[in-house]
Amino acid sequence: DPSQEFWDAAAADDPMWHIATGAAADPVSFFASGRSETDAFLAHCGIRPDRQHTVLEIGCGIGRMTARLAELYGQVIGLDISAVMLERARVVLRDASNVRLVHGNGQDLAGIADASVDAVFSYIVLQHIPTAAGQLAYLREARRVLRPGGVAGLQVRSNTLLARALDWVGHLRHRSSGRRTLDRSWRGSRVPRTALLAAASGSGPGEGGPPATVELRPYGRRHVWVVIHRSA
Repeated sequence: DPSQEFWDAAAADDPMWHIATGAAADPVSFFASGRSETDAFLAHCGIRPDRQHTVLEIGCGIGRMTARLAELYGQVIGLDISAVMLERARVVLRDASNVRLVHGNGQDLAGIADASVDAVFSYIVLQHIPTAAGQLAYLREARRVLRPGGVAGLQVRSNTLLARALDWVGHLRHRSSGRRTLDRSWRGSRVPRTALLAAASGSGPGEGGPPATVELRPYGRRHVWVVIHRSA
């Protein structure tokens, strides 16, 4: 799988930069940013952590945000496409007995049972999936694994012209420094608003699975959070 190969190579080369380019100066600032951003984005999505609940993190990387989720939830499932990322995460999270790490296939949430988690969380992960169809599949899957009454907060790239321009400026700047930011596994794809709403809610033509209500919450100029509330 090209995406798995890309992220395995990224994990071997410089995992902190590939996970959080703006907070990769040193491990202290890297993990501190994970704590603060986890709290900020959960609040932005209206998700209230509960020590009696289970949360699934899609794209856990080496545990930057997983470590904070483990303090907020009773059980954490961290899923990632990269086995190399997960190897590093096991070291970072070795003292977190409530975390289970899962090697994902890059296509769905196979191995996560229907209606088995209370929350799903994902930041700067879906935006790297090369196709819109691949991102939409994870929205449907998030809805599938949520328990009735559960909530998901999943970040994607904004589809505005300004967001596109800002992203390309970043891609080209990092490319000039030798980063592989023109690879499709980094650039990802854009998903139209109507498709986001249909897949996340289950209400569009040809959609199935449990129904949900959906909000699209912009964050800054480049990101949108898809907030899914599975019907109780």
